[in-house]
Amino acid sequence: RRGYKQVWRSNMSIREEPRVSTDYVGEDFTSVTFTPDLPRLGMVCLEDDIVSLMRRRAYDIAATTRGRCKVYLDGELLDVKSFEDYIGLFVGSEEFRFSEACNSRWEVGVSLTDGSGFQQVSFVNSIYTSRGGTHVNYVTDQVVTALLEDLAKQKGGTLTVKPQHVKSHLFIFVNCLIENPAFDSQTKETMTSKKERFGSTCELSAELLQAVRESGV
Repeated sequence: RRGYKQVWRSNMSIREEPRVSTDYVGEDFTSVTFTPDLPRLGMVCLEDDIVSLMRRRAYDIAATTRGRCKVYLDGELLDVKSFEDYIGLFVGSEEFRFSEACNSRWEVGVSLTDGSGFQQVSFVNSIYTSRGGTHVNYVTDQVVTALLEDLAKQKGGTLTVKPQHVKSHLFIFVNCLIENPAFDSQTKETMTSKKERFGSTCELSAELLQAVRESGV
């Protein structure tokens, strides 16, 4: 079995020759290690907000790789084995936390917001979409529609509650795989692909929607 190691330096402008060993013993693995070039960044150390962002991204990777990747932070294995575990970091109470894997390409979660309006945490192909997008709308609309239909039945068809009123109480989580996703900018904060081009569908189960109805939203 062979081992391979290669190093890039100076903003990856300098590439060292690869080192290949023929006597490797152990499990197959891939490891990527980097050292920040602080002088190039005009820094003398990593500031607290940068460290916090890196820490957050470590948890994001653990959550979105669906258990296929062990993620260590400061030498410790992160106890996030699934997207459901990740949701639990945001919503501690299981009473108001509902999640499911619609299929191999979609994982979703629904909870109540903290009162500050609609909230979402979402990923497209493991890319953190901080402002959501059409994938979040796709899931949110299903939840809102189900709740409005239930309210209409309770009120005998007379309904003054608007979709936005319902949405403002929701906290939506989405982890999905999209074919050739389109974004609004280079930062990829918002996905703009039309749902017809997602390459898959995610129909929320009757069980999940019923659990949300009974949650008191």
